[in-house]
Amino acid sequence: MEKEEKRYRIRPKRYLCLSPEEAVSTGISTGEQIIEEIKLVRDPGFGYMMYASIRELPESEVMKISVEERDEFLFESRKEAMRFIKEKGTDKLHLYGVVETRMVDRREISYDEEPVHGVMDELKKFSNRGG
Repeated sequence: MEKEEKRYRIRPKRYLCLSPEEAVSTGISTGEQIIEEIKLVRDPGFGYMMYASIRELPESEVMKISVEERDEFLFESRKEAMRFIKEKGTDKLHLYGVVETRMVDRREISYDEEPVHGVMDELKKFSNRGG
């Protein structure tokens, strides 16, 4: 059985997150932006719709690294992904292929996490100043 992973992103951003909540907390997103769940398979062959660089660490360790520093990204081509992985170090990153993507309904996302509340409070302050 191939090792399968899930990651999330706010489309069109390339970087990958461990949960939809983490994706939302990485930056302000408009209601029109789509949150995607991405199913990935390790050691893909050719012909996948996209490829990804994924850290070779347990999820608990990956969480300790900021999203921007993880180097977990989506790529349009296998060649582009392999070039990136070689530049960063094949001991840290591994090639995965995108098996499936699906839209995450925003009602499925828990907004109870503190970073999201902080962003929402800042947005409220901003909208009050404009009036």
